Amino acid sequence: MVQCTLVLAGIGVFMAVGGALLGWVVFPGAVHDKIIENTELRQGTPQFKRFEALPQPLDFKVFIFNVTNPYEVQMGKRPRVVEVGPYIYFQYRQKDNIRFSRDRSKVHFSQQQLYVFDAESSYPLTENDPLMVLNMHMNSILQIAEDETYDSLRLINVELNRIFGRPDSMFLRTTPKEFLFDGVPFCVNVIGIAKAICKEIEKRNTKTIRVLPDGSMKFSFFNHKNMTEDGIYTINTGVKNALETQMIEFWNGKNMLDKWSNSSRGSSMTCNKIEGTDGSGYPPFREGVQRMTIFSSDICRTVDIKYVGSSSYEGIPAARYVTDDNFLNKIGPEHNNDCYCVNRIPKAIVKANGCLYEGALDLSTCFDAPVVLTLPHMMGAAEEYTSLIDGMHPDPEKHQIFVDVEPLTGTPLNGGKRVQFNMFLRRIDSIRLTDRLPTTLFPVLWIEEGIALNEDMVKLIDDSLMKILTILDIVQWTMIAIGLFLAISMPILYFTKRRPSSGTITPTLTTTTSAASIPERGGLGGNPDK
Repeated sequence: MVQCTLVLAGIGVFMAVGGALLGWVVFPGAVHDKIIENTELRQGTPQFKRFEALPQPLDFKVFIFNVTNPYEVQMGKRPRVVEVGPYIYFQYRQKDNIRFSRDRSKVHFSQQQLYVFDAESSYPLTENDPLMVLNMHMNSILQIAEDETYDSLRLINVELNRIFGRPDSMFLRTTPKEFLFDGVPFCVNVIGIAKAICKEIEKRNTKTIRVLPDGSMKFSFFNHKNMTEDGIYTINTGVKNALETQMIEFWNGKNMLDKWSNSSRGSSMTCNKIEGTDGSGYPPFREGVQRMTIFSSDICRTVDIKYVGSSSYEGIPAARYVTDDNFLNKIGPEHNNDCYCVNRIPKAIVKANGCLYEGALDLSTCFDAPVVLTLPHMMGAAEEYTSLIDGMHPDPEKHQIFVDVEPLTGTPLNGGKRVQFNMFLRRIDSIRLTDRLPTTLFPVLWIEEGIALNEDMVKLIDDSLMKILTILDIVQWTMIAIGLFLAISMPILYFTKRRPSSGTITPTLTTTTSAASIPERGGLGGNPDK
């Protein structure tokens, strides 16, 4: 029994060391290899099927700013707007024309997007709700004409009614369906000078304006994105380096844009560089990664996101990232990114160096129209803009751009790309309709393009990763705990058994001499004289 305690102690040491080796050497290596196997883009794998077509549609939510005092604004009063929404759409993404490079390290593809109105989630709102919004296409055309000093600007004033359907203000009565996708008609049945002006508008090939077979035109904010491609992507498959999985190598065959102007230092590399992923996935092993990048073709730029802390989604641990300050708040020569200061909107509210104030980005070169990007409700924007309009109620919980990423696989669990589109409303020379307008950065709408993994995807991640990690942890710590228990308790038991008990009396041997064995005095051994 005593010897058995020593054997058990040895087994305990072996188990503790084995558990430590499994937990910190063997298991991590096995998990690492399995994650690489499950995240790299190889044909025929479940991961590649999810890459080809997102396993669930994205949520595309639109919030439109309804103008409550349009005629007061025409008279120079302060604008008031009320947010109406969300109008919710399913955004489906399908990759087409997929082909691999010879060494399988890169994959080329185009991507189709489809938007379907979700009436149930949007209820009680409908696509046919009446709205009063800024007349974006008319405002844009008038400002561009003034900026480029067209000789036709004076003529536009005369032909305004023919071209734009007798507008009585700079605002438009419309519906979400018409404004967002179907299109607001203009240049209908025009003749003479009006037709010539419409031809000039057509030549600009602006993506939000399409020409119909009868020669008329329609403006819609998102129709150009529906059932169309946004370019040819070349991305890394991760076969050679897992840390580059899904990173964009080229867009339309280039790794640089040509949308942003040269900075004062003669280089536009900072603004035109294409890098990062498209936001639908990230490389694995994000633990400790403080910054990542996303390229968005919608706004023609790369966006930096920074780690702000841990998070979770449906019980899955995550790392939360939000946009860095250089997205909208730190733009200009002092931040070495004045290439974003395109200064293409004349008579706008800008700083002396031509840059917009904090919280706003001029997208004129991206949209080919004087559109300004901010966060929803102009969150973080300078007072020079927010003080000129009523109805802005910024809330970081609702309006911050964020993404929660599962750090081992790089899977986006939950997130929202939230941006707002605005235009400067102001007086335009020679256009009587604008004579009394106050200069205002006017909000039009904001969108949230987001994902929250559905139950099936959460279960997939839970079964394929989280439960396995939990089991491995249980095995590791059970072995260590049992091993340490045996290694410590068995030697104690051994020495306890070997130590004599303090209450035991050891018997002493006593020799007793019988009386019969002692000769009497005078006996055989007595006095000889007797």
